[in-house]
Amino acid sequence: MISPLSRTALRSRWTVQRLARAADELQAAEVGACRRHGDGAAAGRDVPVRVMRLVFASPLILAAGLDRHGYLLRSGAALGLGAVETGSHWTTSAQPLPLHPLAHAGTHVDAGRPLLAAGSGPAALHGLSLAKPPGLDWAEAGTAYWRAVRAWHRSADYVVLNPGRGGPAAAEFADLVAALSARCARLVRARRLALVVKLPATWIEPAGRAALACRFVAAGADGLLVSAEGAAAGVCRRLAELREAVGPAIGLVSVGGIDSVPEARARLRAGANLVQVHRAALRSGPCATDLLARIAALRSQG
Repeated sequence: MISPLSRTALRSRWTVQRLARAADELQAAEVGACRRHGDGAAAGRDVPVRVMRLVFASPLILAAGLDRHGYLLRSGAALGLGAVETGSHWTTSAQPLPLHPLAHAGTHVDAGRPLLAAGSGPAALHGLSLAKPPGLDWAEAGTAYWRAVRAWHRSADYVVLNPGRGGPAAAEFADLVAALSARCARLVRARRLALVVKLPATWIEPAGRAALACRFVAAGADGLLVSAEGAAAGVCRRLAELREAVGPAIGLVSVGGIDSVPEARARLRAGANLVQVHRAALRSGPCATDLLARIAALRSQG
């Protein structure tokens, strides 16, 4: 018997469907504008964000947990999304089944940039969020993460390693990242798979967060997903400290409490390259699409 969806899951599904319809309408309008301009791109497109050897069409990412199966991968760029993170996914199988087919949305690659089929600009990148299977001991988690990466990496531009709630000590997770990074370096891909490590707020609240961030970078992280969930106070100060510690080459992604343009702008100015939204996208009506578009345009505003 299939369990009924929770209220949160239903709301997320309805939100994704609504955003997908809005994206389709915007994409159709943009294609028409491209044809009128005759230059293959709509006028006024923002300068992309280049970080982690990837090119994001905007600094805005849809956080994992909302569009779990990637319905917005094909058309999300029309909403201003630079990336869509699917999942979080996990597996205990030695031969995992393929992901939902939408997570393998066909894109055309040109000089390392996925393009929308109609030539209307870059598509949203695919961030593959991975977590430890529930009930699995952390001693076996490294194998589970690797099985997931090996099975599903071809559809992804980057992978997010999520320790989840009640995860291991940060040092233990850094060792897992180091082992996984060494394995990922041997994957046969057209482009290197970027690794992003999620840092829960509890890991970066205490003193020593700069050293912890550097430890994950040394372990092979190309980016750090810095969570402010439950700890929004002082988030910009923490971002600035982490940016100074890891330098300009490492991607910093800020998530948690970003529900307005001023808040997103503050995170970017503090040192984040990219910002993630989740609850803000759940707003009804045109409010959500308008907010996404205004956050996506922030990079060109300074």
